[in-house]
Amino acid sequence: MENEQKTKNNSLLIKALIACCVISVITSFYFFYYKKDFNFIVEVSCDKSQETCFERDCSNPDDCPPNGLSDFKRYSLNANDFKSCQNEDCTTVCENGEIKCTPVECTENPDTGETCVSPQSSESVQ
Repeated sequence: MENEQKTKNNSLLIKALIACCVISVITSFYFFYYKKDFNFIVEVSCDKSQETCFERDCSNPDDCPPNGLSDFKRYSLNANDFKSCQNEDCTTVCENGEIKCTPVECTENPDTGETCVSPQSSESVQ
């Protein structure tokens, strides 16, 4: 009798765990695939004589991403809006306000070799 009770309890626990896993998968699918409720960070070209830009050394191709940008700025945008970017370049749609893009403030990151360059600092270097 006691053995039957343990089996029923274990069976109930296993069914509850399976239900939780199924709910988790369905929820994740909805938010990440269907609704696309997350943000992308995109890099676009930047003119360091006009605005503050991130800067990285691209002299070694292994240290540079495929976009090859050494002077760039970053925008955060909703993944659902990314389809508006032509050829994965969001410069035009972000700067014209066609989609909501939030500029990412430039912060130096020595681990990745990124520095910030402002118009004033680039004028003093030249």
